[in-house]
Amino acid sequence: MANILIFSNNPRVSAHWTHALIAKNNVSMLTNIRAEYTADIVLIDAKKLDDDEKLLEIFIRQDCHFLIVGVNWPEQRQIEAMVRGASGYCEAFESAEIVTRAVECILAGDIWIQRYLVPKIIATLTNTRRSHGAVAKTVNVEELMKMFLSLSTREVEVANLIQIGECNKNIAMALDISERTVKAHLSSIFRKLEVVDRLQLAIFLKEIEQYRHQAKMS
Repeated sequence: MANILIFSNNPRVSAHWTHALIAKNNVSMLTNIRAEYTADIVLIDAKKLDDDEKLLEIFIRQDCHFLIVGVNWPEQRQIEAMVRGASGYCEAFESAEIVTRAVECILAGDIWIQRYLVPKIIATLTNTRRSHGAVAKTVNVEELMKMFLSLSTREVEVANLIQIGECNKNIAMALDISERTVKAHLSSIFRKLEVVDRLQLAIFLKEIEQYRHQAKMS
């Protein structure tokens, strides 16, 4: 049973998400997101972020996940929040089934976002890393390739599906394996490539693609 906090001044949003989640989770309201609290997931109203841009800084917390809920929140804002460290975005008045799936997905270590936005998020993260010199300082092309080639054929298949934004459930269905096996493959992939989450994995694969493209052009 997960501990879920809702940070919103909208009673309709709070009631809708509480009703959808209360049967299987501990759900309560959060009045001050900058105070000390313990949670597995914080559901934060997008309106709060629009009213206070500095709230984007809270996503760097490593001890809980943040799922943003909003009404037709702009895609660029969703991308920005994900780049800052949010775990996903969901429309505020989705069905109880979708709400539950979003929370379960994030608790399982996935992200929850429209799949077509994943490449844009990856591109933004990659460009940010390059603009700060992170790649130039830490990446050796030969080492990257050596790490990538250490993956098994199945691990490459899993990694490629992660790159296009598929969740564990869809990967399991596509490859005809269990979700537990997907998680085992992911743990192995993260260890071999020295990344800590799905977005870092996607960035790693993006960099491999770029280096391969540059090699063909040279």
